[in-house]
Amino acid sequence: MSEESPRDQRGGRLRRLRLWLTHPERVQQPVTLSPRGLQLLALLVLGNVVVLTLLGWALYRTGEALTTRPPVVTVVVTPTPGERVAPGLTPISFGQGGAIAFVLRRNGNADIYAINQTTREVVRLTSDPAEDRDPTWSPDGKMLAFASHRGRNWDIYLLDLEGGALIRLTRAPGFDGGPTWSPDGSRIAFEAYRDGNLDIYVMDADGRNVRRLTTDPAPDYDPAWSPDGSAIAFVSYREGNQDIFLYTFEGEEAGREVNVTNSPNADESDPSWSPDGNTLAYTIGRAGYATVRLSRLSWQTEGITQTERVLHLASTDLFGSGSSPTWSPDGEGLVTVYRREDRSYLIASSLYGWGLSQEVYSAEAWIGDPVWGAVPLSPRAIARARAAEPENEPPLYTEFVQPSDSDPPYRLVYLPDVDGADEPVRLSERVDDSFKALRQRVLEETGRDYLGTLGEVWRPLDRALQPGRTARSWHVCGRAFDLNQGFYDRDAPLVYLVREDVGNETYWRVFLRTVEQDGSMGEPLRVAPWDLKARAEGGLSAVQGGRPMEEVPSGYYVDFTTLAADYGWERVPALYRWRYYWPDIRWWHFQKTDGLTWWECMLEVYSREEVEAVFGPIPEEGETAP
Repeated sequence: MSEESPRDQRGGRLRRLRLWLTHPERVQQPVTLSPRGLQLLALLVLGNVVVLTLLGWALYRTGEALTTRPPVVTVVVTPTPGERVAPGLTPISFGQGGAIAFVLRRNGNADIYAINQTTREVVRLTSDPAEDRDPTWSPDGKMLAFASHRGRNWDIYLLDLEGGALIRLTRAPGFDGGPTWSPDGSRIAFEAYRDGNLDIYVMDADGRNVRRLTTDPAPDYDPAWSPDGSAIAFVSYREGNQDIFLYTFEGEEAGREVNVTNSPNADESDPSWSPDGNTLAYTIGRAGYATVRLSRLSWQTEGITQTERVLHLASTDLFGSGSSPTWSPDGEGLVTVYRREDRSYLIASSLYGWGLSQEVYSAEAWIGDPVWGAVPLSPRAIARARAAEPENEPPLYTEFVQPSDSDPPYRLVYLPDVDGADEPVRLSERVDDSFKALRQRVLEETGRDYLGTLGEVWRPLDRALQPGRTARSWHVCGRAFDLNQGFYDRDAPLVYLVREDVGNETYWRVFLRTVEQDGSMGEPLRVAPWDLKARAEGGLSAVQGGRPMEEVPSGYYVDFTTLAADYGWERVPALYRWRYYWPDIRWWHFQKTDGLTWWECMLEVYSREEVEAVFGPIPEEGETAP
């Protein structure tokens, strides 16, 4: 055998190095490198890091072209999913203290909590059985305004943080929510659904002198008052998507409503003013692709109107991933909401420097509506809140099971008062009580028994499959149900679907129309649902699998997707053919897996022999259903 030259030896080592980096299992001998080889390896790794960083930055910048000004860029550090619910002991290094109020939804209900930034104490401010949300601090920090469904109607309330007194400000029969204080504390702006339209209203801080500000037929909502009191930022759907508008109070253009973001290819929401009033932070995008952007506004140019100055001089920067931004009292950073799988995080991020971010709070629950006030909670307010917090809260539901020592350990339970599409309705006894509790909750909140008549529920082992369907369905082991598609197919639908793209997958948020349309049930829609029926129009709608509806439907609706998740029933993504193959849309399908693999689910209600006779040998390691 001929001896290799030094050049060939180096080339062989580099080839083995590349192979080891990509497929280490195929390299039998250890890879050794000379000092020069180590230098090459370091350069290779460094080059990959630079390329990946630039690629990630470019991906964030795709979509609509935005005017940018350096250097306001912050990368939010992805929190560790395994961390438990507990605030850190280290105070945030910026922000000048204060307190952060936020909404936490757990056990089927939403309540308002707060964190003191100096002491990191977490207190529960509301504990009513009805939902409380949309908190906003009064300028002096003594009061908290919020929206609540107590009294079976959405209204605006004031909470005296130290004294505990609760004052109801609005009493109209329709929906009222989203309060925001004027900077002098004398007035409150809010969103209200009256006369079949969602608009921005303003009232005195005692609830008197209610006045309507916007009148466009499209939804206007989520107001945020500027620090100087000269304008209110709000979200509007009047141009076919979510944009941030300004309603101005001063100058020649007083009363005019101006589109600030003006981006027809993007959805913006959650406007939040910087303390100096020069910058708006807001969410752009929805669900899995949400990011926070900053738009700087300039009011100094001479010779043109105030409104035109905003439009001409607005500039936008990417801040980072997340949603629902709220500014620190000193304007040096923001708190945003970051969601990953079943966990939510409040992340505080500095405006200056990469990676200057830290977790404020996290929970295996939905967190939203954060608002950072300049005044911390007083010891008296904290003591009052702790004294009012309930000691024990009953569980949302209880599963009653009777496991046996035989094979299988659990039964499929027959539900005689539920109609299914074909077979008798059966569910695993591990999940039937949660379904019954969810059915009752939906009946109470909508006035209609949507879960009394279903599509497919239980699928027998020997049922012949329709073309394109998978045999490994959670229907077979009694852990899935399909909503009745007839509620959607009607000329006047009772079900509306909002499309949500999470990562590379498409999900559907299901809204159910309520029987009572007087404001006592549900709330108005804010965005246009996806019209699957528009596929029949042909053209682009057929290619895209439908299109957004041209108008947001009027009326009151309940978010079934959120209610189902409260009871452990999760939606599933549409399959890849959904744009042209109806069964792959799957908006109707909900399942409760409780962390089981599909094989484990099957072995709970069938013997091993029954399962293997139909599906073949059970693998040693669990396998999830497609």
